[in-house]
Parts: sequence; structure tokens; C-alpha cells
Amino acid sequence: MREDWDQRARENAEYYIHTGTENWSEREFFRSGEINVANEIMSDMLRICGGTRSPLDLDALEIGCGVGRMTKMMARVFRHVTAVDVSSEMIRRARSNLSALDNVRVILGDGATLSGVQDSSCDFAFSFIVFQHIPTIEVIASYCREVYRVLRPGALFKFQLQGAQWDRDRPPDTWYGMSFSEDDSRRLCQDTGFIFEHSTGAGSQTYWLWFRKPN
Repeated sequence: MREDWDQRARENAEYYIHTGTENWSEREFFRSGEINVANEIMSDMLRICGGTRSPLDLDALEIGCGVGRMTKMMARVFRHVTAVDVSSEMIRRARSNLSALDNVRVILGDGATLSGVQDSSCDFAFSFIVFQHIPTIEVIASYCREVYRVLRPGALFKFQLQGAQWDRDRPPDTWYGMSFSEDDSRRLCQDTGFIFEHSTGAGSQTYWLWFRKPN
């Protein structure tokens, strides 16, 4: 995964992160991240904060930060953001893009774990347009177990999977990844210790899951 995503980062990082256009301007690229944060995070604040806390008191984790497209806006919402990516090229650019922010930590991940993140140190975990590219269920399950480890009790993990059900006999790769059915996602939740709270978009590319770590 690192080799493939390093190559994509060198070729056209912004396009491979968000395929809305092949020729993003910097302003529009980061604006797209702001829109995604508004649509997928700000709209879910009741689930994230529980109605009693402010996001400015919470520590967030972003898996698959790329060059910091959404991280920059997340840093305005949360007290602290830990941003992880498997690509050294993406991380190099993310560190440059986010260098002015003192509440962001950027980590080069190993592609399966969150080894640089402490146990029970995060109040919210999030991933978008990332797991849809992971080519094995085992790696996704490993990430889920790691998210369980680093979340505080009662915290939410919201993430997006590939739900479009194409031929699973096709060899998996780091672009098309693996597709998940509703049964697959519930089994993933059970196997990794979470409580299945909510889902939308089953059968589509934007299959969202809300997993809750028990109190």
C-alpha cells in the first residue's frame, strides 16, 4: 500500500485523494475538505459529543489524512487531531501543509496499526475515502481493533467503507479495495468489540458505519 500510494502522491496527490477533478486549485482542494467536515463531522456532533461536551475539549483521530485536506478543518473543530497515513509522500506534504497548526500531530503509519497512538487517548475517530481502498478485510479489522484500543470508553468511530457489491473473485488491489455487505460490517463490529450504532449507504460506495466503544 505504501508503494502504491507514494506513487499516486508523486503523480497527482490531490486527484487520488479526492477524484472530483484532476486539476484542483489549492483553495478549492482544501475547501472540499471543509465541506466534508461540515457534512460528515459537524452534522454528527450530538453523537460525537453526547450533548454535554464541546468538540473543543475532544481529541480526534483521522485515519488516512493524505496531505491534510480534512485535517486542516478538523483542527479548527477539535482540541487536538492525530492524523495518520501509510504514504510517506503524503505525510511529507501533510506536515508542510499543517506546519502552522500547533494542535495537530502527523504520523506515518505502518498500514495496519496505530502503533504511534497511545491507548485510550482519543475521543473520536474518523476515516473517509480510505478504507474503500484497503485490499483485505484483515487489514481493515486490524485498524478497527487498533481504533478500539486508542479510543476512550464510550467514544465513537465513524468511517466509510466500499459497499458496492462487485465480483469478489476479482483480485483485490489498493485502489478498488474490498466491498462490504451489511452482514460483513456487523461481523466486523462484533469481532472487534464495538457496539453497532448506525449505518447508511449499504450497497453503495459511500457506506458509512458508526461503531461505539462500550463504556
